[in-house]
Amino acid sequence: MLSTTTKKDLLDIIQKTYPIVPAKSTLQILANFRVACDADTIEIMATDLDHSIRTKTKSSGGEPFEIAVNARKVFEIVRELPDGQVSIGLDGGLFVVRSEKGFECKIAGADCSDFPAFPDVESKAELTIPLATLSSMIAKSGFAVSRDESRACLCGILWEVEKDKSIMVATDGHRLGKTVVSGEFPVAKKVSVIVRPKTLTHAVRVAAIEGENTGQVTVVVGEKYLVLSVPGVELCSKLIDGPYPDYTRAIPANNPKKAVLDRKALVDAVRRVCVLSNQKTNLVKFSFSSGKLDLVVINRDIAGEARESLTVDYDGPDHAIGFNGQYLGEILQIAHTDKVRMEMNTEISACLLYPEATDAPTDDLFLIMPLRILEEV
Repeated sequence: MLSTTTKKDLLDIIQKTYPIVPAKSTLQILANFRVACDADTIEIMATDLDHSIRTKTKSSGGEPFEIAVNARKVFEIVRELPDGQVSIGLDGGLFVVRSEKGFECKIAGADCSDFPAFPDVESKAELTIPLATLSSMIAKSGFAVSRDESRACLCGILWEVEKDKSIMVATDGHRLGKTVVSGEFPVAKKVSVIVRPKTLTHAVRVAAIEGENTGQVTVVVGEKYLVLSVPGVELCSKLIDGPYPDYTRAIPANNPKKAVLDRKALVDAVRRVCVLSNQKTNLVKFSFSSGKLDLVVINRDIAGEARESLTVDYDGPDHAIGFNGQYLGEILQIAHTDKVRMEMNTEISACLLYPEATDAPTDDLFLIMPLRILEEV
């Protein structure tokens, strides 16, 4: 007897699970889903050893079973099924998919004894955070995660939770994103973990798969694992070993040159001049003078030059500094406020960017390291 659900519900949990299946692995078993059914539930699990996910949906009828079956084939088959009732089960050692509209197929499966179990996490701390808040924090920090695997800790996001605030920070040495959310969090002492960005982004994607950025995410922090849960889905991730570098040492305390700029106007201007920038450095020269900012790009390789001037709130001494226009543009897109404040010191010291919002003040901070300006720029 087969377990029955709808094509929509079955495809929903498969779509949430499938992205965790590794594209390549030396362990063949990881290319499979673990599919398990009992009297009223279908559960699908996948893992790449760093991440494990299990999803559930209600079903009716059927006898309990579990089997490891090729994930890609199951995904493709269910995706192509007509809408309506779908039944799954076993026929000997074969996995059976049957549609009420007349389609039926069988796929050879494997014993689940070799399939890694979902990690058993002993909780050190547990909290609930709104999905919209989690999504915003990931966006404001995750862009700066390093791709250099020789420094594994920088390939993750530092997540610190205290009784009155939650902080996420990431840096790759060229830029830094830090976001702070105030609130009441049920932790006895400060919790500090380094989380893989794939974990957080997939958790948000799963929770908002219907296109809504509402609801709550439950977070369980263990010694070596982090578990994020929403109804019907559990995502477990292996934490990155620390410690995380002291990022506060990279944030300069003395920044006497301050400019307030219209964020959208600056985004548009940077995007325009960057069309002619060097593809390797994306260098844009920022020249500040009283009430004015000149953006200059000179690309000798293509004999190209672009300039644009903006009116800004700046009354300090003349100051020239170079930035990677692509990095700066990404930060400006994330800031989301009408105005941004740039704080600078010398042409070689880090520049700080703060979202300027009078109605909803924020503790968010972005940092970008300058590029050396060539004399001819």
